[in-house]
Order: sequence, then C-alpha cells, then structure tokens
Amino acid sequence: MKIIIDDKEITCKPGQTVLEVALDNNIDIPTMCYNPLFGKHHSGTCRVCLVEVLVGGKIGMEPACNLAVAEGLAVSTKNDKVYNARRTMLELLLSEHVQDCRNCPSSGNCNLARLCRDYDINGVPVCAECPNQKEACLLTKKILCLGPVTYANCGAYCTRLGERCEGCHSVLFNKDVLGFAAKAYKENGIAMADVIRAAQVFSFEKSRNLEQITK
Repeated sequence: MKIIIDDKEITCKPGQTVLEVALDNNIDIPTMCYNPLFGKHHSGTCRVCLVEVLVGGKIGMEPACNLAVAEGLAVSTKNDKVYNARRTMLELLLSEHVQDCRNCPSSGNCNLARLCRDYDINGVPVCAECPNQKEACLLTKKILCLGPVTYANCGAYCTRLGERCEGCHSVLFNKDVLGFAAKAYKENGIAMADVIRAAQVFSFEKSRNLEQITK
C-alpha cells in the first residue's frame, strides 16, 4: 500500500496510522498524548499531531495518531494551515496548564515547553527548560535571574554553557507564571523592585505591566 506525505510517495502496511508511517520514515509530527504502548487505542485528545488530509479521506484536519492509512491517501504535515492549527491546540493546552515548572518532575525536559518554542507561543517560562534548576539554580544562590518571568532564554549567566543566555523574547504575562515567579523571588530574598528594573531591558512599558500584575 502507498500513501503520499508532503508530496512524497511512501510504502506502508495496512492497519498503520499516518503517525506510525511518519515515525518509520523520519517525518516529524509533534505529539503530546501519543504513546506507542497504547497500540491502536489512542485518544487523540491533544490534537497536536494534526495533519491536513488532501486526498483519499475526509478532507481537512485530522489527528495523525488516529488517521488510518488507505490507498491513495495524501496528507500534508507542514503547510501554513497545519502550523496554525497545531499552534491553536498548543495555546488551548497551555491555557489549561497550571505552570509550576520549578517543581515539575521532568526537571526541564519538557515537551510542552519545546513545542511552545517551536510554534512561537509566549507562555512557558525559561525555568521549564533551565539546566540550572535545583541545587544549581541561580535564584537559590541569591542571584537575580529573569528566567521565571521571561520565555525563550533569560539573559542570565548559564552555568551549563558558561556564558550569558541569548535570544530573550519578552516578559510573560500569564498570571500563573507570574504568581509562581513572585513567590520564588520572595522565598529567595530577591525584591520584585529589582526584578522589575532588570526587566526594563525589554521595555519600560512591559516592566510597568509586570509591576502591576505582581502587586
């Protein structure tokens, strides 16, 4: 049996899903809820693995983990519609996600954080991925770090790389994140006034917004 993924004809086996075929052929489709141990019993609830069916099935967006292969099926995994649909799904997941990253057992190895970065979503703080968590965390050493209030690198000294983090996007405005941040700063003896002054590197207006939200 043959299907087409991103204009490339691929041989597959009856009973496979598009996601399984993609994984077998090194085609990247993001996932959150997929687990190969579930066999054919995938919920498809996260819908992060959406692909667009172009030919040979129900035309439109379908989760690749539940989309069975069929002769003549053609799908796209990387056009603008797919990108925007996945981005919307990630934003919905993030809106329901209680963000307490510093206490997360994944210790920075966070698939949600990675996907938010890949799809340019402002929402997961640097601490979700920071290698300096726990005993090497800068905050626990009483060193001001903007990681809890920024996303996509924080500009602080990174003990893993031995240099300053680069590429900081902006200050976060998610109340869960800022609530956690304010608590973390207080517990480690760092004044929010100092954090706000440091955040002025992004813009005076954003640092004022940060002050208002964390009062």
